[in-house]
Amino acid sequence: MNISIIKKEFTELMRDGRAISLSAIVGLLLVLALSTGLSNERTKEQRIFQAKMADAEAFNAQGEKNPHSAAHFSRMAHKPIAPLSSFDPGVSSFLGQVIWLEAHYRNPAMFRAAEDAPELSRLENFSLAGVLTLVIPLLIILLGYGSISGEKERGTLRQLIGSGTSLQTLLLGKFIVISATLFFVLLITVSLSIVTSIVLLDEAAPSMSDLLMRGVSLVSSYGLYVLILTAITLLVSTLVSESKTALLILLAVWAITVVALPRLSASIAEQVYPSPHSHEFWEATDASLEANRPDGASADYAAVEQRVIERAIGRSLEEGEAENLSINARGVRFEVSEVIDSETYNIAFAELFENYAKQRNLRRLLSIFSPTIALQHLSQAFSGTDINAHEHFSNEAERQRNDIVRMLNEEMMLNGSGGTSRYLAPAEFWETVPEFQYRQPSIGSTWRQSFPDFFILLFWGWICLVALFLLGRTRAEF
Repeated sequence: MNISIIKKEFTELMRDGRAISLSAIVGLLLVLALSTGLSNERTKEQRIFQAKMADAEAFNAQGEKNPHSAAHFSRMAHKPIAPLSSFDPGVSSFLGQVIWLEAHYRNPAMFRAAEDAPELSRLENFSLAGVLTLVIPLLIILLGYGSISGEKERGTLRQLIGSGTSLQTLLLGKFIVISATLFFVLLITVSLSIVTSIVLLDEAAPSMSDLLMRGVSLVSSYGLYVLILTAITLLVSTLVSESKTALLILLAVWAITVVALPRLSASIAEQVYPSPHSHEFWEATDASLEANRPDGASADYAAVEQRVIERAIGRSLEEGEAENLSINARGVRFEVSEVIDSETYNIAFAELFENYAKQRNLRRLLSIFSPTIALQHLSQAFSGTDINAHEHFSNEAERQRNDIVRMLNEEMMLNGSGGTSRYLAPAEFWETVPEFQYRQPSIGSTWRQSFPDFFILLFWGWICLVALFLLGRTRAEF
């Protein structure tokens, strides 16, 4: 590789006032996006902290109260700030932030940030991820569309080739300079996002090593994106004879693959695997609950009842012992109902998230036409703001709901009278109910779910590089 080619291209890039101006504009956009994301993150974190404190104070101050009434009052599971939501907010604003852990019901997340945002604040994709995904391709195009076609127009390409410089060497030099420049911008952007996230780490955040690995994963994904777009830009510039033609073609490619296809893929996925309307989901769930509840005199009901009692007393029951135990019957019925219904709720929500997974897989299939789709999946996943992260939070909140309701029902079962009178738990009992301690999913589990998207980006990169250095060499017109 001739180092002088790289030096020449880098010098020309630094002397190009247009390149400096465009880089300054992109830098300003990135600074604004970072400050906006950081401000939103701080505001959310403060609200979550205040809401959690108020929820704990209200629950612990109930005084003497029937445990089942307290189970309906219950607690709230607050979704913590995602590890790198300042980089890519993903779908977190559209899926709700708080889940009410109520007895007898598995509630969806509520308080979606998108519903409360004023219209002017709903600037779609105005985040670090949005700027990198949409604007960086434009910067690559504007820096590279005339790389080879401009040499043709000036008549310098023949001179370079005649002096012994191969077209492959020239392409490689231009490729390295453009991609390295954009990769530097990418590295600075992700690093700043990680630093701000480290400053705002709370008890629910992942470990430092996990956060750093997320940053490395983001740099790898966006780095591949930069390589793909640089290769496409140089290939088009090589195959056409005029710079303006290359610019028009590349702008059309940007509009289709970066802007249109990601939105179109989401619409297609929704049409093929439509998300159920709220009333349809709950009607179907209620019907399943009714169908799956066994008769109180059935063997299935008796088996669940025995399991509930054995779990409460911490040992197996002898035959016929249940009738002689001094246990509150209402508490037993409440807990049996919870055990039976929670299985139905889990199935219903699993099917709902499975439908979301089908939508994501279809979009993943469509990403063979646009690497931007795969990049968006990876960006949200590594930032902890994708649908998989929300599903993890929802399932963990449901486990907490089951634990709380079980604890309250067992308090009534074991400490209430053997009859059906309403038992009042002492005031100090509420402080023994555990807080919701949520831990974000690890980067390892994220990678297992996201590897197909990363493989698609790798495939795109391989195809584009092969096309640039093989097709570009054989089809170039001097």
